[in-house]
Amino acid sequence: MKKVLVRGPALSQSGYGEHTRFILRSLRSQPELFDIYLITIPWGATGWIWEDTEERTWIDSLLQKTIQYSNSGGNFDISLQVTIPNEFEKLATTNIGITAGIETTKIAPMWVEKSLQMDKIIVVSEHAKFGFDNTVYSGGDPKTGQFFNAKVECPVDVIGYPVKEMESQKIELQLKDDFNFLVVGTWIPRKNIENTIKWFVEEFYDQDIGLVVKTSLSKNCTRDRFASQVRIKDLLNEYSDRKCSVYLLHGDMTEEEMSGLYNHKKIKALVNIAHGEGFGLPMFEAAYNSMPVVTVGWGGQCDFLYMDKKEKSGKTKKVPMFTNIAYDIKPVQKEAIWEGVIQGDSQWCYAKEWSYKKSLRGLVKGYAEAKSKSKKLQKYLIKEFSKEKQYLKIAECVYGEKIKNIEADDLPKISIITSVYNGDEFIRPFLENITSQTIFEEKCELVMINANSPGNEDIVVKEYMKKYPNNIVYKKLDKDPGIYGVWNEAIKIASGEYITNANLDDRKSSISIERHAKTLFANDNISLVYADSFVTHSPNETFEKNTSGMKRYNFEQFSKEAMLRGNQPHNNPMWRKKLHDKHGYFDSKYKSAGDWEFFLRCAFGGEEFKKINDVLGLYYFNPNGISTDTNNDSWKKEEEKEIFLKYKNTVPDINQPGVIM
Repeated sequence: MKKVLVRGPALSQSGYGEHTRFILRSLRSQPELFDIYLITIPWGATGWIWEDTEERTWIDSLLQKTIQYSNSGGNFDISLQVTIPNEFEKLATTNIGITAGIETTKIAPMWVEKSLQMDKIIVVSEHAKFGFDNTVYSGGDPKTGQFFNAKVECPVDVIGYPVKEMESQKIELQLKDDFNFLVVGTWIPRKNIENTIKWFVEEFYDQDIGLVVKTSLSKNCTRDRFASQVRIKDLLNEYSDRKCSVYLLHGDMTEEEMSGLYNHKKIKALVNIAHGEGFGLPMFEAAYNSMPVVTVGWGGQCDFLYMDKKEKSGKTKKVPMFTNIAYDIKPVQKEAIWEGVIQGDSQWCYAKEWSYKKSLRGLVKGYAEAKSKSKKLQKYLIKEFSKEKQYLKIAECVYGEKIKNIEADDLPKISIITSVYNGDEFIRPFLENITSQTIFEEKCELVMINANSPGNEDIVVKEYMKKYPNNIVYKKLDKDPGIYGVWNEAIKIASGEYITNANLDDRKSSISIERHAKTLFANDNISLVYADSFVTHSPNETFEKNTSGMKRYNFEQFSKEAMLRGNQPHNNPMWRKKLHDKHGYFDSKYKSAGDWEFFLRCAFGGEEFKKINDVLGLYYFNPNGISTDTNNDSWKKEEEKEIFLKYKNTVPDINQPGVIM
């Protein structure tokens, strides 16, 4: 497993922020390969993500983990730096720079210099790659007089963004026109928002056609909105008697709201006459939502707005699936020159006014044809830019070799064993959590053993058995054999190759069982996998929304010594059922530490365990639990001491009893 440090604006609402999260998701999809760490940085004046989501919780846990690891002097195998090349630096043994690239034909000298420190660069489009591959600076050494050429020497790989599947949120807009165009972008010289508005108004001066302008100047604040309004009003002053409309849409919008915008029944097409795009994310989002796109055939958008079509000769031809605006390639505007970033001698594209106007009018007249073409493009993008494909491309690029992509269908059956006793308070939230696991219906069997409970759990269990008749096995015993006796009974009934336990009062991440199973499946030499858990003192909270305050059990990486110091697998392990054929079952004489004893038995019997470096569980510190009730401390300590002494002699430098978390 490689320790990977990601540095980027992970909490920013900027394009680079989304790119950082894309990288994190890609690495997270391969938990058996990458141990992820994170340093987050601000990004200009853009806002931050505040939503309380599972991903945000996970990102916060990475930040905490990184601080702890860095303070202990830890090193990293790989650094992934999601930023402009000005900020590339050596942070690990292997360093990979990830950038949207530049929207012009040439990268700055500083970019070349910084890129020389990288082992690899990842950009989002062939357009961006062109700038890195084809920029050469020549000169002579003033001391030696020796002539030299400076260019990017490391490999430059192209990996675009993935399609996102989500529920569109309905957007209420007061649009008087039934046919509206949409433009999305910050009001900066490169985006060419001014001409987008001006030329639109001139073309549809006497028609009931609208343009929705989703823009800002730099910050999505009230002051920024006012300044944007002033700009648009000043621009439209000379067209006061026009019939066409221009609407300003200002402020932060969620991904679901943006999806609602692309699918709004009155917004028909997206227009973009920016001078250059590293990728063109709004165009990509519009395209995979089947919205027709009107733009130039120059820039990062060419990677996804053309479809591959095989001809009779067997050759592949690129077919444009958008309304193509003619353009010229000219030097960048003086006001756009940015020292160390945008070169004054570089070039970008200028849409031709007449072609822009003709293209918009043509789309209005031939909208049915444009919409039909956009639906074909949508199907193509969903297939070619799927989340699974793009995540795997990133993971393989970072890992440095091909990765076997494990699908849920590849996994064997998993048995989830559960003891039911005095669980009336927890039974329904527990069953809802387990049945919500991503692979529950396809791959899981929940084996529930009722240890002669005095409660009324049967009613709820039978309700869920009707919902999931093929997934739940329920057995009620005449007497309580103790927690480990119950587990043994469940294991004997279980038909799965993998076993995991689930306590009524604890909760799992929705991906927990799938993540554990995939890690176990990918590592033939590993017998058991485990992960960290958040800790809460409030009952029946969900993994996604809890009051843990990021408090968690940070378990050590597996070793015999670590196992003697404490029960690493704790409440969130998964193991191969065949371990019981080899090492026996849980010792039912123990009341609290029997799982620790069994896992120690396996570890000292030659089995290897593996930690998934992620938080996948929520542990409820139940004051009335067997292992947490302080009234049980005396016999608990005796159990722990007995088990510790049983295995201690093989590790003579361990001198203190293990701590059962």
